[in-house]
Amino acid sequence: MDQLNNRPIGRWTYIALVLGAALGMFAGLTPSFHAAGGIFVRAVGTEFGWGRSVASLSYSASMLGLTLGSPLVGMLMDRFGIRRVILFLGLAYALAVIGMSQQNGSIALWVGLSGLVGIFGAAVSVVGYLAVMPQWFDRRLGLALALAMGGLGIGTMIMPPFAQYLVSSYGWRTAYTLLGAGSIPLTLLACMLIKERKVVQRSGQPGRSAPADGVPLAEAVKNYRLWAIWLVFLVGSSCTLALVPQLPTMLADRGFTPADAARGASVLGIGLLAGRLLTGVLLDRIHAPFVACAFFVAGALGIFLLRASHDYSALLCAAALVGLTIGAEGDLISYLVRSYFGLRSFGTLYGLCFSGYGLGAVIGPVAIGAYFDRYGNYDQALVILPVLLLIACGLTLTLGRYRDAGQRPGDVTSSQRA
Repeated sequence: MDQLNNRPIGRWTYIALVLGAALGMFAGLTPSFHAAGGIFVRAVGTEFGWGRSVASLSYSASMLGLTLGSPLVGMLMDRFGIRRVILFLGLAYALAVIGMSQQNGSIALWVGLSGLVGIFGAAVSVVGYLAVMPQWFDRRLGLALALAMGGLGIGTMIMPPFAQYLVSSYGWRTAYTLLGAGSIPLTLLACMLIKERKVVQRSGQPGRSAPADGVPLAEAVKNYRLWAIWLVFLVGSSCTLALVPQLPTMLADRGFTPADAARGASVLGIGLLAGRLLTGVLLDRIHAPFVACAFFVAGALGIFLLRASHDYSALLCAAALVGLTIGAEGDLISYLVRSYFGLRSFGTLYGLCFSGYGLGAVIGPVAIGAYFDRYGNYDQALVILPVLLLIACGLTLTLGRYRDAGQRPGDVTSSQRA
């Protein structure tokens, strides 16, 4: 049990915090919109006579919205509080998903609403729910992030078949409505469970307190490490997320059955969940840049195997390795920002760094798809991607040691926090 301002903090506070974040991400942007998006692409494309490229614009538009919305959501959280922003924008996200049911064949409406889903959905993604974790956890921050991200991983596995059931049974319009409406009670429950805790320092004057420890925003944006983190995850997500929509096709192109190809995508999802849990355990014991390097190397090896092997078991292993890397990236962004810049402007800085990850999720799939359209294969792309991951690995090592927390008498120390 910890102490803050002479008030005891029980274990339930920490359990509720992790559970709330997990529930919120379970029903948030990634599971209920991105993971289920492929189900709607087929149904909506068939109704309006769109090709796959047009129907797939929904994913790209929502990822671009997430990229643009993440820094904005971070700034709003720093100013108005995390729970308020999640609550307000979470309701807006639900309405935007419900609005997707009103498509009339207009490509502008399809793309525009998807973009709004991404912007509002940033608050009910890792950007919103993971931002509260560093306020409460220090020594076990990695484990807390991993457990919370487990909700996202489970949602990613459950939502696609659930969406398929809704589309098959009731139609895609009803499915969008139910997914959007269903996110509301879980968002409300998540906001009830999570609690904000602003760690303050003594200012040296009675009755006055200084802001939470950390690097001021104006100083942080001039710091090399911030932009290095942004670039690392831009490159990392460009390489790994590029393969998510392409993996079933890659396996099918090599003569495997549709069921075998789908199994490969499922193994990637299993690797993703395992990566999230493993990253959390490792971050609490090993310097975060070393952990990042290990997962980037794993991803590079997985992509190399995808190119070099035709053995189904080896290809499944490759998919799992790529999934491990994807699963690690979300936890690493939060942990690195907290470790190098503290809590003072955490929401804004986290949102900014996550925008690099989101931008990579736009660039990667588009680039590798364009490469295939031009050359009819993925050969050279699968040579370039591992090299880029190794470059990201080297860039991560330049981050160096964590910043000095500069604890002073009266601060909340690591030994006092979970």
